[in-house]
Amino acid sequence: MPFLRLLRPHHWIKNFFVFIPIFFAKEIFSWDKLESTFLAFVVFCLLASSVYVINDIVDREQDALHPKKKTRPIASGQVKVPAAIVLAFVLIIGAAVFIWQLIPAVIYAAVIYLGMNLAYSFALKHYAIFDVLLISALYLVRVMAGGIASQTPVSSWLVLCTLFVTLFLILGKRKAEMTHKKQRRVLGSYNPDVVDHLLTISVSLTLISYSLYSVLGVESPYAVFSIFFVLLALFRYLHLTYSDDASTENPEKILLKDQVVLGSIIGWVIFMFIIFY
Repeated sequence: MPFLRLLRPHHWIKNFFVFIPIFFAKEIFSWDKLESTFLAFVVFCLLASSVYVINDIVDREQDALHPKKKTRPIASGQVKVPAAIVLAFVLIIGAAVFIWQLIPAVIYAAVIYLGMNLAYSFALKHYAIFDVLLISALYLVRVMAGGIASQTPVSSWLVLCTLFVTLFLILGKRKAEMTHKKQRRVLGSYNPDVVDHLLTISVSLTLISYSLYSVLGVESPYAVFSIFFVLLALFRYLHLTYSDDASTENPEKILLKDQVVLGSIIGWVIFMFIIFY
């Protein structure tokens, strides 16, 4: 269905970042905190879909020239702009009602998230570096919203690891997008060599920050061994970034479909779950 595709439900996986605070705080079995976090997850799914609709409206002409994005509902003409505008407003209003009735604590995080997304869609996505930093910051907002919803403190370790790993994923996406002949305007501002260096820096910072966390931020002496799962996932993603199929243009699909990356994530979750719980 065109309208369902317009919502991009496969992107909702990004909103699982709201569960990170309670997982690391060892409170995943606290029903009240889990329920509040799930409500925040629903809010951010509604807001994320509204942003995707708005972004597709703004980018419809440019998407029509893209080899893959031209099949998107608005770019292909399957969904008309007036109908898309109505859908975006319905999603935003739905999120607002949800917050007002069930989880008012996340109101400021939700407003910041929506405002940053609109700033990205209408302006900042055209400026190199600012675009990747803003997207990374949006992931951090999700993490903070999860902490606020569950009344769980978010440690400095979580802030650093979230920023660095999401920067790495986003830069991999930019690297893949640069292989297309028809590119978004911002990609013309990126120097391929600089993107390569930024990828190296971001993956290095991710490994350093996580390594320090596993040694200094976790009481268990076995936590340091979780670095093997992190290394495998990051190195595999980096390998895919430089492969010919440019699959890292859709990071959320790699996280779900690539057996090595998915297996590494599942292995890490199980390993850390045993240590924490």
